[in-house]
This record gives sequence, C-alpha cells and structure tokens, in this order.
Amino acid sequence: MLHGELDIATAPELVEMLHRFRRQGHAVALDLAEVTFMDSTGLTTIMDAHLAARSNGWTFEIRRPSPAVKRVFELAGVGRLLGE
Repeated sequence: MLHGELDIATAPELVEMLHRFRRQGHAVALDLAEVTFMDSTGLTTIMDAHLAARSNGWTFEIRRPSPAVKRVFELAGVGRLLGE
C-alpha cells in the first residue's frame, strides 16, 4: 500500500520497486487508498507500469484509488483504461 504523495519526489522509488517486482516475476496489485496527492509524474509511473504489463504479460493492477488519484485519472482521461 502506498501512502502520502506520489509525485516527482517519490515516484522514482516506486519505479525502482516496480522494476524489481517485474524482473522477479511478481504480480503487483497497487493499493492507492492512502495516496493524498498525485501529480503527472505519479500518473506517468502508473501508466508506464500498466503499459508494460499489457505488452509483457506481467500482472499489474490498481486497487482502491483514493479520491485524489481518481481525480488525476479523470483529468487525464485514463480512468477506464485503469479499471476505473
């Protein structure tokens, strides 16, 4: 579960974690219920993981997006793509 802000300062840590899980073949269910803020860098990180999963057969899903996350998804027009 992620908590707090998912932005330009914190996204690189998530990127590294997702790369590590993907290399090890682990499925990822990213719980975003406690994310209080997300910027375009956070959105890009999630979209990159989503696209990598679709093209490589890796299991990646978003669970319980917070209102802040839902708002960014809606503004970017990607809510449906990510299961929202």
